[in-house]
Parts: sequence; structure tokens; C-alpha cells
Amino acid sequence: MRVFLAALALLAAPGVGWADAERPPESSADLIQAASERLSPAGAPATSLAAHFAMVGDRLAAAAPEVALKAPAEGRAPIGLGAGRARILLRSLTVPGWGQATEGRRTSTKVFLLTEAGIWGSFVSFRVQEALRRHSFVTTAKLFAGIDLGDRDEEFRRIVGVYPSSDDYNLYVVRRDAANLYYNDPARYEAYIAAHELKGHDTWAWDGPESFRKYTEERKLTRRAALRANAMLGLAIANRLVSAVLAPPFCAEPPLPPGAAAAAPRAQQHRLGEGQLRKLCPH
Repeated sequence: MRVFLAALALLAAPGVGWADAERPPESSADLIQAASERLSPAGAPATSLAAHFAMVGDRLAAAAPEVALKAPAEGRAPIGLGAGRARILLRSLTVPGWGQATEGRRTSTKVFLLTEAGIWGSFVSFRVQEALRRHSFVTTAKLFAGIDLGDRDEEFRRIVGVYPSSDDYNLYVVRRDAANLYYNDPARYEAYIAAHELKGHDTWAWDGPESFRKYTEERKLTRRAALRANAMLGLAIANRLVSAVLAPPFCAEPPLPPGAAAAAPRAQQHRLGEGQLRKLCPH
């Protein structure tokens, strides 16, 4: 830096041409001495100007590291999804709070782990409620309607809860459909009824409105428990996404030492250790 300032001063001095400037000095000290002799006023010691150049050069050299740190693109590794950040991201998506634990963020880790435990505890609870309430309405239908719904699909269970008896279903559904399709063809009308009406083990008849309403209410509670269990699965996914977002996986990488950007391979510039993540990413 001192030599550079001295060379500029020498070129700017009166009576100095490019021919003179193109002659290389023997050393940097000679260049500074020559600039001092040309720029010093009459009667002023030449050493004072050399000392001034030396002081300015020392200040610029001291400020160079700070300027390099403020530069946004020079001396830094490019920001991207490196191996360390990808590992933390995958940990947060696998178990919420694992990425925070890797960074040493204990409070966030506890919050995410407790939330995850509460979600899965609620999920198990709602599944147990669903199973118990399903068993309850199946037992109610068997005792008060005379039909076993243990191996029936949901559509058949819904029909049992809509019509007081299988005869009502045959009358309002099967015969109506037959009339709409084959009103002018009595033979095909009777054939359709015989093929689609409920009979044998598929028949039921509720003993009264009270048990009929009880069955309907138990089925509603069963569906509600199933929906809440599915909602817990959605919360589990959301908890993982929030944990991954707050990890954070995209904080800036540390500045490289002077000269390391050119010497280090590009693959090594992208790597970021877990210890460095703890320093760069605020807790």
C-alpha cells in the first residue's frame, strides 16, 4: 500500500513523465524516497513526507480487514443448502425439535418435543374413543334393532341409522327406484324389487325412537372422534414444518480467511459445521 501511494504521488509530480515512471525502482524504499524528494517543499525535510506515506499506508492496511468483512460477496462462501444445513432440516422434519437440539437451543427443543408428545397422545386418545364408540353403536343395533353390524360397511350402517326398519327402506328406496325405472313394465318392476330389497340377515327393526336416536348419536360421536384423530395428523405435519422453518436452515455461512477462498475447494466452501451454526444462528 505504501509503494502504491508513493507511485501515484511520483506520477502526479510535475516534471515526471511516463518514461520516468516506467523505469522500475530498485526497491520500494527507493520509490518512497524518490516521491518524497519530488513532492517535499523547499527547505522541508524529505523524511517527513516519507513518514506521512508510511502512516497513511499503515492506516489503510489496518482498515483492510474491516472493509473485507463488510463486503457482501468477497471473502465469503456462497449461501446455499450445504450438508450441515440439510442435515438439520431433515432432523427437524423427522422429529420436531431435533434440529433445535443440534443447535443447542434447549427451550425450543422442549417446546417442540412437548407439542409433539401432546399431538400423538391426543391422536391415540381419539382413536381409542373412535373404537369404543363404534363398539357402542354396534352393540346398540344388535340389542335394539336385531342386526349385527360388526362386519358391515359404513354405508349399510348409515342406512340402519336413517330408516327405522328394513321394510321402510324397501318401501321408500327400492320400490321407488323400481317405479322410476320400470313403471310401465310390471315384470321387470317385480324383478328389480326381488333383486334389491333387503331380506334375511339384512333386515332390522328398531324397538322404539329412543334407541333409534341413541344409535344415531353414537355414530355421530364416532365420526367426530375419527375427524379429530385425522386433525392430529395434520397438526403433526404442521409441527414438523414449523420446526424446520425455525431451525433455521438458511443462515449465512462464516467468512472465509484471507486467501482461503482461492485455495479451498468449492465443495469445502459449502460445508458448515454444527458448531459454526450455533455461532452464526442466534438462539
